[in-house]
Amino acid sequence: MISKPARQGRFATSRFKLIETPVHAQNASKPYDQYVEAASVMALAHNVMIRGLNSIYLQAPHMEPIDHSSFISYCKCWVENLDEYHEMEEGVLFPEIEAKTGETGIMDGNIEQHHAFMPGLEAFKAYLSTSSLHPSTFSGTHLNNLIDTFARSLIVHLADEIPSLLELSKFGQSLPLLRLINAEGAKSPLKLSRLGGVPFFAQNLDTEFEEGIWSAWPMPVVVRWLIPRTVGRWNREWWRWASCDESGRLRELLGRKALSSVFVGIARSWFRGLYNLGTAKQ
Repeated sequence: MISKPARQGRFATSRFKLIETPVHAQNASKPYDQYVEAASVMALAHNVMIRGLNSIYLQAPHMEPIDHSSFISYCKCWVENLDEYHEMEEGVLFPEIEAKTGETGIMDGNIEQHHAFMPGLEAFKAYLSTSSLHPSTFSGTHLNNLIDTFARSLIVHLADEIPSLLELSKFGQSLPLLRLINAEGAKSPLKLSRLGGVPFFAQNLDTEFEEGIWSAWPMPVVVRWLIPRTVGRWNREWWRWASCDESGRLRELLGRKALSSVFVGIARSWFRGLYNLGTAKQ
């Protein structure tokens, strides 16, 4: 199976690289077991964080003052998702893996990676908190400088965790890894804010990723359809910055170039209307 080339233009497929799932990497060459599927599910969750970070990084320098408040709120939703995810891992999933395998500290390497990017992440969070009180002082360039202090460690961690989960296959059926991950994943929406964290997650899921083989993950199509039409309606201006549209398709990110093209299109339509009106009167 060959992946489609990444879309050209300002899409959230870069600056930070998305993770290929082990299921896709196998190229359907052999049946996959629960460990391959579990690691793939984890990769998909990580990609939500990466798309979200890409959407922030690529758009931050192009914010107009009128957009600062909604963009800051969007960034805080990314933090909420990331924090909840790592709290789930350290507080529940990793201890369950230790208990099932009988090996204390088996996931310590991953936990140490969490700690490596925390100082930079905390500075990022503090800046968002300060800026939310005084949006006029917000600087997208400064925000990206803060991201640069922790992004590399975060992305390395998100990528490294996938092979570390695959290595657990040596425990065979004694470790129901897929069941554990799916059980915790089902609880995650209950821990996210309904009007912030949940819509953020939904609108950073790409239904066409890896030829669309994950389009039904992690929710039925009807649920995906409902989210932007229910809880997503309250803070709709926040989701302008999301990597995907309401249907789950990647969309071009906003920025000076994109906004300029919108304004040019509006101006052209306006002048065309005036021209047509003048012609009709002749």
